[in-house]
Order: sequence, then structure tokens, then C-alpha cells
Amino acid sequence: MNACTMKNKKQAKNSVKKLSILIPAYNESKTIIGILEKIIRVDLPESIKKEIIIIDDCSTDHTDEKVAQVMKSHSEMYIKYIRLKENRGKGYAVRTGITNATGEIIIVQDADLEYDPNDYSILLQPILSGKYKIVYGSRLLNRNNKYSYHSFYWGGRLISLITSLLFSCKITDEPTCYKMFDASVLKSIPLTYDRFGFCPEITAKARRCGYAIKEVPINYYPRSKQEGKKIKWCDGVEAICILFKFRFHNKWQPMQYRNMRKANTAYQSRPVTNRRRLLKNVSFLILATLLVFYAFSKQPGYHWVYFNLLRGNMETIKKYPKLTFEQKMQMKLGTSYEYLLYLKQATPENAVILYPDSKDFHEKGSPFTQNIDNKIYATRFLYPRKLILESERKTGKYKNEITHVAIVNGKGTEKLPYPVDTKFQHGVLPLKPQTK
Repeated sequence: MNACTMKNKKQAKNSVKKLSILIPAYNESKTIIGILEKIIRVDLPESIKKEIIIIDDCSTDHTDEKVAQVMKSHSEMYIKYIRLKENRGKGYAVRTGITNATGEIIIVQDADLEYDPNDYSILLQPILSGKYKIVYGSRLLNRNNKYSYHSFYWGGRLISLITSLLFSCKITDEPTCYKMFDASVLKSIPLTYDRFGFCPEITAKARRCGYAIKEVPINYYPRSKQEGKKIKWCDGVEAICILFKFRFHNKWQPMQYRNMRKANTAYQSRPVTNRRRLLKNVSFLILATLLVFYAFSKQPGYHWVYFNLLRGNMETIKKYPKLTFEQKMQMKLGTSYEYLLYLKQATPENAVILYPDSKDFHEKGSPFTQNIDNKIYATRFLYPRKLILESERKTGKYKNEITHVAIVNGKGTEKLPYPVDTKFQHGVLPLKPQTK
């Protein structure tokens, strides 16, 4: 009896896996506490433990102090902080994290609040099932993510299209941050690029090795350059060059990867070096590029479409060339701006605000909620605070994360502990700490 018990305990111990979460950070003092708190609170399958590795890319703000604050308040968590001696870029920081990771599974997590750690569970499923070694979180597969007004959206779509054509696969979101790997696979692929070239490099080399890439839908909350987004248009050009380089650089692929394909089910049966298919894809890409060039250079009527897609409303830009971020938000949010400004001033940066469903209050004609259904701009204006609607809370996704409740027309939401003797019609109240 005792022998069987010891054997079962040993098997259970061997089945426990560790998820290494790599967080490259550069001047993210405003958001690093928020993302670390989210990662610590997120629930994973019982067999998965968390290992958090922060790689500080020589930040010049107070990122190190914020991390130390979290490490002190959560001493029970395994959190490792690595500070680089000089700023080398995201790719170098990720490589440093890979060498220090001890988990069987590795994921890359940005230090901002654009990506939701609650999506870890759905990313883990394909790897835990044994069917895949690499899983990408796709922002496009989740139709609730609406960020096409950002210029980098179209660059990402182009990079994903080129990736799919060059490597004979269907990738909808190649530049996504959420890339999860079996640690043995990731550590076996040599990486060299320091900046954002890490993403196309790992994708290209993984496909050259024959690995299938599984995509799952994730949530996404974009931020603008004013809010700290660091990617530039030249990074997109570099990504395309890297994809072409490793697709046609036949000397790169070691012989050991070719032999591994036959024995590993995580590899696709059809090799990616199908020359006929590749020729067809490249021909299609060249033809599509020529057609687009012709449309924009010979047909003046198409120019306004181009500017609308990549630059927003061109007429607004011409009319208001020097608008500040607050002025642009005031135009987009209309009569909701005053109330959202109050929410921003009355809550801390890490607040998660529960807002009643807008449709109900539209019917009542509240002057504060006529345009609140534009949740994209409302969330962007409150960043890094998060605006959660009542319908989202009912799904259970944001359990134990809500810190404040918004009151509109004297009514908030049910079954949450906020003061009932409120006399004002519109406002925001913190939840009681003991019942959060």
C-alpha cells in the first residue's frame, strides 16, 4: 500500500510542468506592476507551475524599483529579475530569458497591458495535448478585437500574408507577442536578431524545421505611440527581409532537423520546400504587388482609401493637424468624454472599472453614455486602466480583477459590494477590499 502511494506521488510529481514566462521590458514602469499582478493572479491547469523572468533591457526609468516592489509583496512566487548592461532590443532580451528559463514550456509576454494573461490556458491546450510544439495567439481570430485604425495593423496583415505564402502554411497573425513553445524546441533553434526581428526569425526557422504552428484566438488591447508603443515601420521592412532570407537560405537548416521530421508527430508530413507550390505562391505575391501598385499610382480615386486605412480620416488630419491626444479623444468620444475624463482622474492607473451595459442606458438618454458604445476609444483613453462591461463580467473572465464600479443614472451593477447610500447620479466607487 505504501509502495503504491509513493509510486503515485512520484508519477504526479513527474507530470507537473513549469511555464516559463519571459517578460522583456524597457521603460515600462507605468505598466509593469499591472502585468505582473495579472500574471500572478491568473489560474493555470493544476499540473502547471509559473516561473516569471523579467529581462530589463537597461531601462532608464523606475522599472527596476517597480519590479522589486512586486517581488517583495509576492515572495512566494518564483520571480527572477535580470538587468542587461546595455540596451540591445527585444530579441536579445528574449534570448537572455531563454537561456535562464527552466520550464518545459516557454511563452513571451510583453510588459505592457496589450495582451491578457488570462489567455494562457487556451494557449497551453494544444501543447499539453501533445499535438503541437508551437502555439501562436492570433489577435485576428478574435473578432471582438477591433484595432484596424492603427497603422501597424496593416503591416502585420502583410507580414502574415507573406509568411503564409513563403512557408506554405496559414498564419493570420505572425507579429503577435504571444508565442508559446515547447522549451526543447525553442532552445534547439539558434536565434541571432536583437530587435523585433526575433518574431519573423523564429517563425521562419521553425517552419524550415518542419514544425506546425497552431493558432488560437486571444484578446488584445492596443496602445498608441503616445502611450509607449515602440515598433516602427522599418521593423516591418526588416521582418519581410528576414522571412525571405531564411526561406531561400538553404545552407541554414541543419541535417539533424530533416532526420527529426520522420519520427516526430509535431512535424507536418509535407515538407515546406515544395518548389512548385513555392513558385506559385511567390508568383501570386508578385502579381498582387503589381496590381496594388497600379491601383495606387494610376488611379487617383483610390488614394483616399489608402489614407483612410493607414492614416485615419485624412480630412480630419488636414483640418486639425496639431491636435493633442486628449483633443482627438474628445472628438471621437463626443459627449462621453467628460464622464470618461472623470473616470480617468478618479481612479489609479491599475484600476479595472466595471461599467454597466451601454445599450440599457442609451434608451434612457443619459448625456454621459450616448457614445460609450465606442469601447475601443474609451479603453484607449483610459489606458492603462481597463473598462469592463457588465456583459463581459457575467462570463466569469474577469473574476476577482474588478477594482471599481461606475455609477450611471444612479445605478451601477448588482451583486457587487459598493456603497448603497450613493446620492450622486454619475460617478465611480471602489469595491470593498475584504469582498473583492
